[in-house]
Amino acid sequence: MGKFSLLLSLSVVGAVTILAFQGNQTSVDTRERQSLRQGKVIARQIARSGYNSVLSEAHKADGPDKEVGQVVSAVDTVQGEYEGGTYKAWLKKISSSAYTAVSVSRFSVADSLVEYRIGGYANNTMKAPTVETPSQLSVSFDQSEAGYCSAIYLKRVKPGTKPENQPDPEMIFPPGHNRNNVPPASYDNTIESGTRLNFILAVDKNCSHEGDESADFPDDYNHIQRSFKQDVDKLNTMREAPYGMVEETTIGASDGWRVSFEDQRVFSEAQLWDIKENGYPANSYWSRSRKTYGGNGWRTTPDGLRDLDDYGSVPDFSDQVFKVELTDPNSGST
Repeated sequence: MGKFSLLLSLSVVGAVTILAFQGNQTSVDTRERQSLRQGKVIARQIARSGYNSVLSEAHKADGPDKEVGQVVSAVDTVQGEYEGGTYKAWLKKISSSAYTAVSVSRFSVADSLVEYRIGGYANNTMKAPTVETPSQLSVSFDQSEAGYCSAIYLKRVKPGTKPENQPDPEMIFPPGHNRNNVPPASYDNTIESGTRLNFILAVDKNCSHEGDESADFPDDYNHIQRSFKQDVDKLNTMREAPYGMVEETTIGASDGWRVSFEDQRVFSEAQLWDIKENGYPANSYWSRSRKTYGGNGWRTTPDGLRDLDDYGSVPDFSDQVFKVELTDPNSGST
């Protein structure tokens, strides 16, 4: 055999060996990736089992006379096994009127430990503003310094009423901005007890309907931000939506709430929830790897509310901020 033929044969043998090794390695890598993907699916199922378990315990501990802190303390930590893995789940108090369920699972696959976490602020269970006794409602602006014009609507969710028979959203304030000195607006109709309140920000970006009390909802607006999602879970609560924050407060002698909105639609839901849970950051850098701005908690006002500010480049929830007060229709107060 000539030298050229010998070299050619050796080259072919070497190439075949390399290709075979690469093929085997690719097959191993593919199997490992598939195993890890399958492991993540199982870990998610395990975490979901823990999440449902802790919510079931919360449902048992909750009641109309129970405060959030009492429910969280009563449930403590729930641990268990499921589908060959383990979970640990607990409740976390995030405000005086809301708690969130958190569940972390562990599952071993392909000599690796897969962890999966469900829960956090975005999955909070918050008791929506609810009218305890027949009441009238007054709304006053606390901050209103956004460039966009926005209208405020009230969506009443009446007890024992089918979705198709629920009242449509009703305008409280027409589109406007910079309304710090605007007199309070009243919803004079008496709201029946058991009614839940969902406040809606209707954004008119170019202020084409500023002051227009006949603006058509939702067609005359660029986008709509709700303080709560309309779906109802098995705990009979409405879930806080990403663009709004609702905090319990006391106005004079009455109970009430402060509602604050981010009016822009330029941020992801992860960014919105991060600010809501962790507060404003030291800078406006969003870490994609950690999915956070790096906030270290909220500063609070003397009355215990979040200290809102105008940050511009991050979701600041200070664009439209108003306080809601419920009053006795028979007291003559407004």
